[in-house]
Amino acid sequence: MGYLLGLCAFALFFLSDLNDWRLARRELKLCFPLGGVLLAVGTVLEARRRTPPVSGWLRGLCLFLAAAFLILLVYTLFFALPAEASYGRPGEKRPACTTGVYALCRHPGVLWFAGLYVCLWAAFGLPLWEAATLSGWNVLLVWFEDRCVFPAVLEGYGDYRRTTPFLLPSRRSLRACLRGN
Repeated sequence: MGYLLGLCAFALFFLSDLNDWRLARRELKLCFPLGGVLLAVGTVLEARRRTPPVSGWLRGLCLFLAAAFLILLVYTLFFALPAEASYGRPGEKRPACTTGVYALCRHPGVLWFAGLYVCLWAAFGLPLWEAATLSGWNVLLVWFEDRCVFPAVLEGYGDYRRTTPFLLPSRRSLRACLRGN
């Protein structure tokens, strides 16, 4: 049941992006937050009834890292960008965010998401295949955003694309992120 909720969440994320790109319907602006709730509930349902593969101090470390990745993910999606413009006004043009964590790579949330789900596997026993599948859906989502949605709605995205790596940071992008560029 939890995995199905996760799949529904990604369907809502795709619909949210389609709405931002082509539909611009205000009533669909709730797709993203609803997807987030479904993903969180589905993940808790899947992880709470499993046996973790690690224990002791290693489990504690994984719990700490999971919390750090969750904080980074929330920060990246809701505080590093203007959240209202990003999620509340579909179809409106807005500038691309190119500084802070978005100087690291164009989709840093994917890194935090994957790290979070690996840690949830280790600390809570979330099935590894589910963590991998949901991370794969996340990569497909950002590929769609990168190729279709963001070039249409984010001003300056073409230049940003030429200067900043897609997913895996480079030395140059790491330095830019640390400098605050």
